[in-house]
Amino acid sequence: MLHDVDLYHQNQLVSLKSHEENKMSLFKKHDETTAPEGASQMLAKAKSHYGFVPNLAAYVAESPAVLGAILKLSETFEQSSLNTQEQQVVLLTVSALNNCNYCKTVHTALGKTAEIDNETINNVIKGRPLGNKKLNALQLFTKLLIEEKGVLNEKQVKAFVDAGYTNAQVFEVIMGVALKTITNFSNHLAGAEPNAEFLAMASGKAAA
Repeated sequence: MLHDVDLYHQNQLVSLKSHEENKMSLFKKHDETTAPEGASQMLAKAKSHYGFVPNLAAYVAESPAVLGAILKLSETFEQSSLNTQEQQVVLLTVSALNNCNYCKTVHTALGKTAEIDNETINNVIKGRPLGNKKLNALQLFTKLLIEEKGVLNEKQVKAFVDAGYTNAQVFEVIMGVALKTITNFSNHLAGAEPNAEFLAMASGKAAA
């Protein structure tokens, strides 16, 4: 199973190389010394949370308002009633559908940290059914929200709730979709590469 995730990251390196070649030159990767006023403190907060500054945050720091929104929404989503594995399934599903290489790597890493097995991670990335029925219902509901732009019928929503979720969690999934829409779209423009730490976490290896 580990081979599946490692193979995924080999493919990621090819995709990232192509993405790097097409990356816009408009955007600057900031640190605490170059970020606009208000953003340097937020980069420090991100560093405190992860142990390093995520590369996407370094680009989005161009707008303290947007960086602040991402950090706050991330914190709020983490406090939702969805458990850690469920949160990562939502975030990875959205990132896979939006084909965001950076976020797919990040949530592969965080999914492994949340003890999601490699087969499940790989199936989420590829859009395949999941062996866990409840997580599969979550993945399907997340995909439907994106594909149908939120216009679902009662039968579709009821199928999600009947799988063991609550009415409140319907809206919490939407919050996760909103969070990843901001970060996925931002990264498509900024072209941030995954931090070495995220790549190491995703492959199950220690960062160099």
